[in-house]
Amino acid sequence: MQRIVLALIILFLISIGLVFPQDIQFELTKVEGQILENSGFDLVEVLDVQNNSTSIGSIYSVNNQIYNVKIKNSISQGIKNFYTKSLQQTETERAIQIRVVDFKISEKQQSSKVAAGELKIKFSYYLKGSFEPVHLVDYEAGITYQRSIHRTDLVNQILNKGVSNSLIFFNDWIKDHATYNRKLAKSVKLQIFEKSRKSDQDTVFYDFNRPLNWNDFLERPSRTNRNNAMIFTSLAMEGNPFMEDGELLLPLEIKVYMLPGSSWVRADGRNDYSLNHEQRHFDVSRIVGNRLINKLKTLDLNPENYEAEVNDAFFDSFREMNKLQEIYDARTRHGLDRNAQYRWDNILDQALKGNMEEIEKELIKGK
Repeated sequence: MQRIVLALIILFLISIGLVFPQDIQFELTKVEGQILENSGFDLVEVLDVQNNSTSIGSIYSVNNQIYNVKIKNSISQGIKNFYTKSLQQTETERAIQIRVVDFKISEKQQSSKVAAGELKIKFSYYLKGSFEPVHLVDYEAGITYQRSIHRTDLVNQILNKGVSNSLIFFNDWIKDHATYNRKLAKSVKLQIFEKSRKSDQDTVFYDFNRPLNWNDFLERPSRTNRNNAMIFTSLAMEGNPFMEDGELLLPLEIKVYMLPGSSWVRADGRNDYSLNHEQRHFDVSRIVGNRLINKLKTLDLNPENYEAEVNDAFFDSFREMNKLQEIYDARTRHGLDRNAQYRWDNILDQALKGNMEEIEKELIKGK
């Protein structure tokens, strides 16, 4: 009895095996005669991010059997080979990554001799660099078709056509966006400038020809601060990048200013000596602004992280300004040490002319 049951199980498994889908393999090859010249990009990586990418679907073949469809050497390698053979390499390629979100084919049997199918494609294109890949654009399309059951070669043509369409789409997209899309910029150029701005009761901008006067100190004197006067100076940087002929241009305006509404003087402190001390605080901010400009001019910027580098340079300078203000006040005892004040007047005058030697020494020594 056990032998009979075992034989029936084996027979059952064999009969099931007869209806298991078999595999059919296709190779992605470039469309005959299609070579894209001066493409402006190079495909360096293809990632298949589909949940199950062992096969890309199923089709009908001889005897109306269902076959699983697979790509020779994997989907990722097949697509990469297709692109590589279809592009003429250039010296200025952008490194591109494709993520295969969807690449599936399915068929329905319309009769014993005809099958109708659809290929669905969704590729996500990314720009690769030193950091995380940057998303550029998605390509999503579908191709429907009908074919004779025995013409499986037509399926291979459909697959190649689908990949070819995606290649043409992205090549056109690159050409259309290369001159104005910031993500595609190949270089960065800073344009550093300072405008001649008019001062008012809200803001006094640094001007060599317009020294401070006591009318620029509008706030009420502090009850808790023993100093005769207090000035609020600061440094700002503004700019909006834009594309021009494929290059990212970043105009940067550097502003050095003081705020009258946050600066004050006591009645018994309104003298030329005290005003000079406060003017020198303003000079410190101007000197740091000049040093920032010099730093920005030496930056070797990359389109991938230019914002971070420019911002780092600014915040480093902002911290340097606060540090130098503290050193200046500590050395002169807030102007009470007249000999020290005279020495710092000379240091700051030299720095305003571009000689930063003493300033560098003071920054190294600290308070």
